[in-house]
Amino acid sequence: MLDEIEARLGNITQANEYWYTIKKIVRSKLMPFESYDLPAINYWPTGLGNVSEAYQDDQRTLALFVEMHTMTRDEPFTDVAEKLATDGITGLNRTTAAPKVSDAPNVDLNDTVEGFIYHGHDYIIGMGEDPWCGCLIRMSVVFHAAPFDMYLHTAS
Repeated sequence: MLDEIEARLGNITQANEYWYTIKKIVRSKLMPFESYDLPAINYWPTGLGNVSEAYQDDQRTLALFVEMHTMTRDEPFTDVAEKLATDGITGLNRTTAAPKVSDAPNVDLNDTVEGFIYHGHDYIIGMGEDPWCGCLIRMSVVFHAAPFDMYLHTAS
């Protein structure tokens, strides 16, 4: 599942009708990006929720953060952050076979999950000689799994 998310984020390019072309994508990066990496994405799961129902599969909810950064000097940082968020949310909902903004959405990771739930996003800003800004997108991925099957979907 996380590999598919990374592949979808990797399709965020101006050639695919997005605002930006992402240069670097990492999962669970702890160190800040360097200016030559930008625009860049760091994404990570933050927790797994589970609802068990008698005689049915468990419903799992994987909390997902997608952090996007780029540099700005000429545009208001909130405008840039909103463009990044738009790119990230749209990119997550396009397949690798049909990645353009104008392509039809696919919200179930090619039938592997129930779908994405968008919870919102926040703006972030950094100062200094190379000012950067970005956004933090909060989403959940909902899927079903057999009770106590901890290797289904979440291993990748």
